[in-house]
Parts: sequence; C-alpha cells; structure tokens
Amino acid sequence: MSDTSSVKLIRYTDPTRQSLAHAAAVYLGKPDTDNVKRPLNIIKKGDTLAIFRGESARFEFRTSKVVYDHLITYTTMNMRACGGLRANEATVFVPPVEDDDPIYKEIGEAHLEAYRKLVHGIDPQTEDPIHKKRLQAARSVAPVSVELHYMMEFNFTTLIEAVFPQRIWTPGAQLDTRHVVMKMFALIREEDPELWDLIHDYYGPEAQAWKRLRMKLKLDQPELYEKLMAEYGVVRSMWD
Repeated sequence: MSDTSSVKLIRYTDPTRQSLAHAAAVYLGKPDTDNVKRPLNIIKKGDTLAIFRGESARFEFRTSKVVYDHLITYTTMNMRACGGLRANEATVFVPPVEDDDPIYKEIGEAHLEAYRKLVHGIDPQTEDPIHKKRLQAARSVAPVSVELHYMMEFNFTTLIEAVFPQRIWTPGAQLDTRHVVMKMFALIREEDPELWDLIHDYYGPEAQAWKRLRMKLKLDQPELYEKLMAEYGVVRSMWD
C-alpha cells in the first residue's frame, strides 16, 4: 500500500509555550506568567482546555478529496483555504490505500480522463470536438478520489479533543485519513515534544483504552472497580 499524501506544517503559534504559560497564569490567578510548566499541569489535572483554544497549527495538504472531506467535518477549525474542483482542474487520481488491486487505478484513471476531456472540449465517447465544459459542471463526473491542494488551521483544543482521538487514537478511521493525521501529529510534536507527548499520554490510545476498560470493569467487577476508585481515583482541585 502506498501513501502519496503530502502534509506540511506552515504555522505553529506557540513553540516556546510562552503564550500558553501567560494564559494559564491569568486563568489560575498566578503572578509568574512565564511558567511554561503550568499548561502541562492543566492537562495533568484534567482541567478545561480553554486556554489551548487560543493557539493553533496551520497545515498545507495535498491529499485525496476523501481525506479532505473527513477533515472538513471539524467545524471548530480556525480557517480553510481550498479552491476545490469548482475552480481547479483535477489532474491526479489517488488510489485507496486499503487495497492495492490495480483495478481501482484503472477505473479511476478512466473516469478522470473522461472528466478532463470534457473540460478540454473533447467528447469522451466519440473523441469529437465539443464546447468546453465548465469546471463546476464537469466535476460531477470526476472520480471521488482526486488530489486536492488546500490549507487548514486547527486550534490546539480541536486537535486534542477531536481530530487526533477520532482519526488516529481510536480504531475505525479510514486508513488514508489516519496516515495524514499521523503526519500532522508528528509535525506538531517536533515543535514541542514535551507538550504533545503529554497530550498523547492523556488523550492517546492508552487513555482511550482505559475509558473502555473502566466501563467494562464497572459492569463486570463492581467491587474491584469501587476499590480502585477509592484508592487511586481521587481527583484534586486545580487550585489545591
């Protein structure tokens, strides 16, 4: 299986964590606004991630429209820039990464070629000249999985609570989307490994598994559940 998608991080707002530190100090009423460990403590305490909504990461993508359609569902993103097929001609078919059978590429390329002939004024069936079809009309016969070039910016809270858990940290995400979001996480982790390793620990696959384990333990072994909660489950206030 090949992955031809491209992801670039073109803007990361707080690589030194100074902005988050200042916001955390104001939020908690602390005088030391340069304490860059305080945002980490907010995560460890399980407190609200409101201050993280003020920071963001902007990515530039070249992916299939299938991946784009998955990412665009996050309505709390900060911005989006994409011409789409209404303003840009599709030129590349992207085969599915789940199945490398060449039949997908053969069929997809055939549909893409028919679409492009319409755009350039050729009847796909007869090869005779016709009036060029407008992009927004011709796109109706283009294959779903064509390459799009676009930018999206997500605030940290959306990445932490939605994008990463839903697309890479819990089972079920479509494989090509999973590959793209894994690249997104790797890129922002390079900017601040301490922060994003902690987020992975508290919101990542292990944390997701513990949520399922807790419910199963509560149902199947309630006495053990109550014992563990009494011994290890006490939650302290953020201000303690």
